[in-house]
Amino acid sequence: MGVLLSMLVAALAFILFFAIGNFLLDHTVYGQDFAERMADRSFEKLQDFVTQEEITPQKLRRLNAWCASHESAYLSLYIDGEPVYESPIREDQEPDLEGSALEMENADQRYELTLSDGTVAEAFLYYFAAEAFYIWMSAISAALAFAVFSICFITLVHRKLRYIQKLKQELDILAGGELDYEVTVRGTDELGELASGIDNMRRSILNHQRAEDEMRAANSQLVTAMSHDLRTPLTSLMAYLELLDRDKANDEAQRKHLIHQSLSKVQSIKEMADKLFEYFLVYTSEWEQPEFELVDADEVMLHYWQEYAFSLESRGYTVHTRFYPLQGQIAVNTALLQRAFDNLFGNLLKYADDRQPIDVAIRRVNNEVQICVTNKVSPARNQRQNTNIGLNTCKRILSMHNGSFRSCEEGNIFSVELSLPVVLVGENGRISDTMNRQSRR
Repeated sequence: MGVLLSMLVAALAFILFFAIGNFLLDHTVYGQDFAERMADRSFEKLQDFVTQEEITPQKLRRLNAWCASHESAYLSLYIDGEPVYESPIREDQEPDLEGSALEMENADQRYELTLSDGTVAEAFLYYFAAEAFYIWMSAISAALAFAVFSICFITLVHRKLRYIQKLKQELDILAGGELDYEVTVRGTDELGELASGIDNMRRSILNHQRAEDEMRAANSQLVTAMSHDLRTPLTSLMAYLELLDRDKANDEAQRKHLIHQSLSKVQSIKEMADKLFEYFLVYTSEWEQPEFELVDADEVMLHYWQEYAFSLESRGYTVHTRFYPLQGQIAVNTALLQRAFDNLFGNLLKYADDRQPIDVAIRRVNNEVQICVTNKVSPARNQRQNTNIGLNTCKRILSMHNGSFRSCEEGNIFSVELSLPVVLVGENGRISDTMNRQSRR
């Protein structure tokens, strides 16, 4: 493109210079005034030549020498109205006077030439500018156009070289660890595409590092929270076991109470350990590429939530379920989906107020299956351990299914909304490529 652009500019420059040159030639060398002046000068030289060479009407052929040395001049002579001489085309060629006539000559170019014997001849002297002027003008225009091409091409190349140097400097900055520095993208050519690719790579690395930093911070926060939450039941457990070890129980009833309390603390520690392992299982590579299978949405949702509703009601909760026909299939990993629903069920058992009903609505909205669970929070919730591992696990699992998970708490009302896409099935019964690509992200 740089070469073509330079050639285009050079061609336009040549046309411009050529037009200017023609204009100058037309008003100088090829102009009427210039031709008349040059004809006057040539006639003066002709008169001198006739005098010096003593040319008479019988010696007119000697004028051939003068005409040969003045190629731009054309001479015609008439004596008493009869043509007697005309410039030959070649020096050895006899002039052809038959086609000459006085009335055909240009009166503006008429001169009176006095021969050596005193004879006065009518001379018609025409001056024609040599083609050399035109050739030189064309050559100069071409040279100037080439100079314009060179300047344009060198300028464009120099600009690209400066851009390459700038990219090298920016790459050195990125190599130094300054990934926040944005690479300059200029133009749509190969260099522009290269710069865009480098900048996209920079953004990808930066996003990956930020994700790792966030994960590292989340893990650190999790370890801190778990260590704090584990310390309380472990301290109590150690105290109970120390009393039992020293036989400090006053009677059998107190001993059984200490054992019961110890078992209760062990159960709490086990639950927190299960949550911790669950967190690491979900956020490590074990579930990076889960296998999906197509299942009927109505069948799966009825199976899961009828069991959960029955379990909640058996523990004294009131469950209001609104189930609308879903009429579609969903692609799920049953183990992961079971884990997400178990987390929701466990949160309801821990934090829901058993005196208030739990509302569950399952419906299809456009091409999504939505599950909305709303409950009132138990007043004793703040006294229980809550690390939000269960909600984070649900969010991660739904993201793997190309769905979404949202939770909201306003006042004492807590609600969650899960959505799973209804997928299309190809003729071979496989899940659509879109679902498979998204599941591998």
